[in-house]
Amino acid sequence: MSHPAMLAKIHIARKELGLEEAEYRALLQRVGKVESAKDLSDRAAAAVIAEFRRLGWEPRESKRSPAERADIRKIYALWGALQAGPLDREALRAWVKRRFQVSAPEFLKPPQAREAIEQLKAWQKRVSA
Repeated sequence: MSHPAMLAKIHIARKELGLEEAEYRALLQRVGKVESAKDLSDRAAAAVIAEFRRLGWEPRESKRSPAERADIRKIYALWGALQAGPLDREALRAWVKRRFQVSAPEFLKPPQAREAIEQLKAWQKRVSA
């Protein structure tokens, strides 16, 4: 099952592209090999989103301001250093949710943020070793 933010992105893209139900279901079957978006794996959901982009869909930029807390900015920076491409905020949110049971890094309490930073540093060390 894919991450809720990815599902939301899929539904937004479908609406903005103006896809009819049959077209949408055919795309899910062709790209993700599923009948319903809720059955997509994260990888298949990313492929569906890539297909929407190929069809002309452009996700809108977030209007949220950058994190005001230095520890939260550090989490984003460490996460970004672990990524090969652009910052994947949805993946970071999923990681934070699994580890700390909050929906985004901005909601971490300072001790949790310090723990997240230490975990990301350790991860970075393992990847670079």
